[in-house]
Amino acid sequence: MWTTWRLKFQWETLCPVIYADRFGLVVIMRRAEQPVSQAVVDDLPCYYPDITAETKHADFGALDGRVVALDYGLPLAQAVTDKRRYYAGFANMPAQQFPRSPRSDAWPDTDSPD
Repeated sequence: MWTTWRLKFQWETLCPVIYADRFGLVVIMRRAEQPVSQAVVDDLPCYYPDITAETKHADFGALDGRVVALDYGLPLAQAVTDKRRYYAGFANMPAQQFPRSPRSDAWPDTDSPD
């Protein structure tokens, strides 16, 4: 996500990766200050396509004056394959930002790039 999709979609809320092995088993990121409140996390913009990050405040931190996601990525090989195909449908356009809504039905359809 960091090396390929972040650049294409201009995701600004991902913590920078300093080093990652090719399998993603070892990932070293910049140290972010914690904790940040859930209210701060809830005020972050949402992205479409999404960044596949956890949404609890413990998985976010402050870095260089902004809030960043610390726990993001794809846990399973099939999820990686599926998300790569999904993201490829958006490859020529930046992600769209929109404010979070407390209503779950306000989220866009994430199954299709249309």
